[in-house]
Amino acid sequence: MSLEISRFAQSIGGSTIVSMRRKADAIAASGIKVIDFGPGEPDFDVPAPIAEAAIRAIEAGHSHYIDPRGLPELRQQVARFEADQHNLSVDPDCIVITTGTFGALSIVSRAILNPGDEVIFLEPLWDPYRNVILLTGATPVGVPMPKVDGRFEIDADRITSAVTPRTKAIVVNTPWNPTGRVLNREELVAIANVAIERDLWIVADEVYSEIVFDEAEHISIASLGPDIEKRTIVTTSLSKSFALTGWRIGYAGGPVELIKAMSKLQSQSTSNPSSISQAAAVEALNGPQDFIAEHNEVFKERRDLVVSMLNQASGLDCLTPDGAFYVYPSCAGCMDKTTPDGKKLETDLDFSTALLEAEGVAVVHGQAFGLSPHFRISYATSTEALEDACQRIQRFCASLK
Repeated sequence: MSLEISRFAQSIGGSTIVSMRRKADAIAASGIKVIDFGPGEPDFDVPAPIAEAAIRAIEAGHSHYIDPRGLPELRQQVARFEADQHNLSVDPDCIVITTGTFGALSIVSRAILNPGDEVIFLEPLWDPYRNVILLTGATPVGVPMPKVDGRFEIDADRITSAVTPRTKAIVVNTPWNPTGRVLNREELVAIANVAIERDLWIVADEVYSEIVFDEAEHISIASLGPDIEKRTIVTTSLSKSFALTGWRIGYAGGPVELIKAMSKLQSQSTSNPSSISQAAAVEALNGPQDFIAEHNEVFKERRDLVVSMLNQASGLDCLTPDGAFYVYPSCAGCMDKTTPDGKKLETDLDFSTALLEAEGVAVVHGQAFGLSPHFRISYATSTEALEDACQRIQRFCASLK
């Protein structure tokens, strides 16, 4: 018998963000001040009422195992929140509380996929989508979306052309990581029509649903009518909008039989997410939420600063996103140039690595998202750090020959 690692474990890659963080740590150890734009994590503190609810739960001894589906009162609050905010009529029995959106996506994948199935993703994409699919023995299929009039657009014909007899689902992410696009109703209807016509699941990642700017409006694809609602699984969390990343509370909502299967899978894998975090989440959804608009105003100001400064950098072209907290600039104008120490930039990985080494700015290269030559910056950090880093990026780009 050979002591081998499973083919599923070997099929996936490591986290690009973690890899870049390790490189950044090594650079920092040499004495360079590093600014890390890799993690997608708000820099805001947890709102006081939410933190206080967690403390009360600890003091009351609410630290025992609970129903793997989640606290009944939390599932009720989720149902109310989705109805009020996203026009979704979801029964609490059609909701399972998960370990963040990542946990929801993981058990959704295992609940609907078999080895040999295919899942369509819109590129550029959040790379872990690929890995949660590969771990089921299914195949991720990336479909590049075009830039039209200076913005990424949804091309339903490309999606339709990618559908095969083995296709099982389409993943839809709006607001869209890494582009920051918020898909409009027309685009969502086009995707929904493909799913209905080809009898496919829709996995809707709506983790950034509350972070939208200007005239953009988040629309849940599940709200478009009963035909699409019955084949849609909404996955989301309180990590981004409520600044609860480390508290690891997400949820999934969908058809009751699927939720039953997902609950069973969660019960036999990780069991329930933290009971203390769930108690805090009840307060988050039931209490005051005016901080979300306040956070969004700060995010918008930071977005405008970063877009303006990056577009002043030689060789960069940065679109203005209308949601989430990322920009995804093109660095095509820097390709085939050479750094002062003689390194030729042939890929966006070369660009990102050289930028980190020269200026101590850590970004995520576009290859990780399926579209090059680009890179992603998370502007969910202090305005001072953003301004400093963008000046460094301008200096780096100006140094290229």
